[in-house]
Amino acid sequence: MRQTIMLSSVKNQLRRLFPFTCYPLIVLTLIGYSIFVLQQGIDLGLAAFTSVLIIIAYFIIMERVIPFKTRWHPSKREWSRDGLCFILVIVYGAVSETLVRVAALHIAPLENTMSLAQNTLLAILVGSFIGYWLHRLEHRHLLLWSFHGIHHRPNKVTVSNNSVVHFLEVLLSALVIQTTFLLLGFSAEGMFIAGQFTALHGYFIHANVNIRMGWLNYIVATPELHRFHHSIELKEAGNFGSDLSLWDQLFGSFFYRPDRSPIQVGVTKPHLFPSAFEVAKGILHPFRWFISKHGNRPRYTRATQLFQEYDNEPRSTPSTMDIRKR
Repeated sequence: MRQTIMLSSVKNQLRRLFPFTCYPLIVLTLIGYSIFVLQQGIDLGLAAFTSVLIIIAYFIIMERVIPFKTRWHPSKREWSRDGLCFILVIVYGAVSETLVRVAALHIAPLENTMSLAQNTLLAILVGSFIGYWLHRLEHRHLLLWSFHGIHHRPNKVTVSNNSVVHFLEVLLSALVIQTTFLLLGFSAEGMFIAGQFTALHGYFIHANVNIRMGWLNYIVATPELHRFHHSIELKEAGNFGSDLSLWDQLFGSFFYRPDRSPIQVGVTKPHLFPSAFEVAKGILHPFRWFISKHGNRPRYTRATQLFQEYDNEPRSTPSTMDIRKR
């Protein structure tokens, strides 16, 4: 009995500690991992993929230890979908890498005389700046939204459904950012470390973890900020930065309310997108939209069945915003 009480006390203390240590712990882990990889001369491609698996495993554990919403824990059906989507993302990434390598044969990069620290810092700034504007454009223009909206279709924000993305989005992001890196002549080591930062935040901001980042919200992208980005309330669905929040502040799309969170996440018009579980239809959706008569988007669900997939989430009325997001 006494041991049970002590064990319960330790668990409670850890749960109180993890909200403060969750982010710095994984950051320090990746810093140590990156130093080890560079010192040992390990293949950077293999090392980058391994780090993604480490990041995913870490946040899956954290989602169970300090969940933001327990009802957002993935169901078996969602695990199956997200697992399939992750495999597809690996394939998309391989195709993107091949295209970038082909482009590299025809690119004359600038001469690089910068240090590793300079390469890394500039790669993070340049990559996050391009990523910010690509993301913002995907919410402004319907053609881009037709494939980016697939990522917003789930009614939860979790580390696993970060992989629910369309291959056109993966290709666009990889080609634009990686080609820019090649033109600027960033070193492979600098791009590797910058990639660790980008991958970390890509999964971190989707993690269903109950943490408060405080002043760091004004520097880096966080789960607190990104949940608002997934909100169906368009007036609060800014925060387009996926790794740095500095660009959102600079260009007027920053939204942060430390005292609350979005009522509901997803898309305001789910009947205009396939179900989040219909992966094949999601892949075909942008092409169906593009060839549809007069640009009218195809419909998948009756309006009366609009919210059937939303698992009894609280309802709210969508507002409007100058950014045509949904």
